[in-house]
Amino acid sequence: MHGGDVWQVAEELGIQASELLDFSANINPRGLPPRAKERLARDASDPQLLSFYPDLSARRLRHALSEHLSIDPDAIVVGPGAEALLAPILRCLQPKRALIPIPAFSEYRRVAGQQQIEVTPFFLEREELFRTPVDRFCQEFGAQQHDVIFLNNPHNPSGAMLDAEEVRRVRAAANSSGAMLLLDEAFIDYTPHASLVRDAAAAPGLIVLRSLTKFYGCPALRVGYAVADPATIRRIQSLLPTWPVTQLAIDALAEAVADHEYAEASLRENAVRRQALASSLGALGVFVFPSAANYLLLELPAPVPELRAHLIANHRILIRNCDSYEGLAPARYVRVAVRTAADNHRLIRAFVS
Repeated sequence: MHGGDVWQVAEELGIQASELLDFSANINPRGLPPRAKERLARDASDPQLLSFYPDLSARRLRHALSEHLSIDPDAIVVGPGAEALLAPILRCLQPKRALIPIPAFSEYRRVAGQQQIEVTPFFLEREELFRTPVDRFCQEFGAQQHDVIFLNNPHNPSGAMLDAEEVRRVRAAANSSGAMLLLDEAFIDYTPHASLVRDAAAAPGLIVLRSLTKFYGCPALRVGYAVADPATIRRIQSLLPTWPVTQLAIDALAEAVADHEYAEASLRENAVRRQALASSLGALGVFVFPSAANYLLLELPAPVPELRAHLIANHRILIRNCDSYEGLAPARYVRVAVRTAADNHRLIRAFVS
């Protein structure tokens, strides 16, 4: 189960998806930046553009990312969502054993299983707020041989954050043990100073996976990218479909990446609203885990198996039930996105009704 399944819920209720307020998917409530929205509308109405195949290598988007991140465009590969890049990355690496901090994004284990990769879970502790303990984590793969080490920063579902130097320590320990570090930075746009994309572009041993459509509010477009040394990127590219991303998405996201005012405003708004939402939820007796992202992991004071169903049926609000996350106690954890102030207030009212 993933967040954002508004279509299934709407069908079950016999309503339109637009009637649901979705807190289950961590999407910037601003939506596409204005310039990107205008470009998408313009391109979609151009019959000549629609008659062309997309640019195979997404040049315009890679160059926009190159300028935005200050890295070589040859160190970037664009794919149909960050999740869709996992399989080709693992096929490129051909690992036999992987170490994955748990709880984690379920696609790590699923894709590893599809490729017969043996997974060693590294269980994060609730008492440590599900933040990866760097020393103990490094000792784990120092003691046992692994080919690839997964790390999610900020962590999903908790939002816990490691600083850049801590991640570099993990990378150094992984490489010393002969392993590649696969670093998922799907939500790093909310703490851009902690990203290791420049490290990944500069030398082998690290692959960074990034999403574009969460921060830029357009998951329907399905665009993500990976950053690594150019030789590794060429190998990953060779395993992708010939035309992995539509031209409409390439051009719209290139405009989005260049909109620095949008990014700065999104960071300011998210920080203020996240704090206000966390304070309001905490006042209700819910434990709110510290988060550096645009979502909050909540621990309920007692098991509430029907909370998600109650919010859907009575308030048309969709939250992320975390029962499907390995390592989290059933009916005790939910995750909610940080949305607009009005949306967040509606969620708080629903929690107390």
